[in-house]
Amino acid sequence: MSARRERTQLLTEVAQAYYEQGRTQEQIARELNVSRSRVSHYLAEARQMGIVQIRVVDPRERVTSVEDRLRQHFPHLKEVRVVPLFGGGPEVARRLIGRAAAEVLRDAVLPGQWVCLGCGRTLREMVQALHPRPVEHVTLVQAMGSIGHEALEIDFGELVRDAGRAFGARVYTIPAPAILGAGSAALLSAANPPIAEALKLARSADIYMVGLGSMESDLLYARAGLILECEMQMLQELPVVGDICGRFFDLHGRSHPSPFEERVMGIELDDLKRAVLSIGVAGGPDKVAPLLGALRGRYINGLVTDEQTARALFRLDEETS
Repeated sequence: MSARRERTQLLTEVAQAYYEQGRTQEQIARELNVSRSRVSHYLAEARQMGIVQIRVVDPRERVTSVEDRLRQHFPHLKEVRVVPLFGGGPEVARRLIGRAAAEVLRDAVLPGQWVCLGCGRTLREMVQALHPRPVEHVTLVQAMGSIGHEALEIDFGELVRDAGRAFGARVYTIPAPAILGAGSAALLSAANPPIAEALKLARSADIYMVGLGSMESDLLYARAGLILECEMQMLQELPVVGDICGRFFDLHGRSHPSPFEERVMGIELDDLKRAVLSIGVAGGPDKVAPLLGALRGRYINGLVTDEQTARALFRLDEETS
């Protein structure tokens, strides 16, 4: 390899480590065994060479050409929002998608509606971006029981309560684990009226805002200790790509009962298909396959994502159709 190509490769790797992987200049300097000032010089040179290109993104900006293409590609979509994303890693993506999802939810909620919120880090960003906008007689309800703070450091019940305060809404939580350790969700619900009432509301909501789990990266139920290792192994043997609130499906949108299906305390995929709006809120390379499966299965008729994820959706759909 020529000295010029070696230099270009070095600058590219340093820029990727800093801008995309979120490592500090000091960390990079230690890895390369150079001074921090040398790393700063590398980054400046990378900008001069055009390896790094700075783009200022207005959070209110939309990629309307990609939104139009998504509507043409998936005609059942009622609501589409695509935010521009040039880089910055998953935290930046979640923040931008969450802000856009907050705008979509604010515009969608009408007086008297029931709104059901799923869980996840992107939905947490959405709730944090909500500004107070009281709407008369709105009810917010939790989509599934709690996973526990250990998994994502998110209290799913508190997420719904925070959103409820923004809308001045009545709030229902599901005071139970997302996946029971034993027994069935149906029996527990029948024996506990507060759980039964919340679950009934969740399963008949007008609007759903849900995150999507990925078999590539999330595995939250195992990390939180809600399922056994043998059940995780059985799940990984199924042809599934992701889940919505513990209900799993494959790349073609076909649902697949998990080994713990009867213990899941929450909404079902058919509930999403009956709703006026069921909006998937997700982005990133690991969410492409779950989003495509959810779109093909028509579990979501709305989508809030980023430009890179949307373009990857088109590619995967063409490769696997």
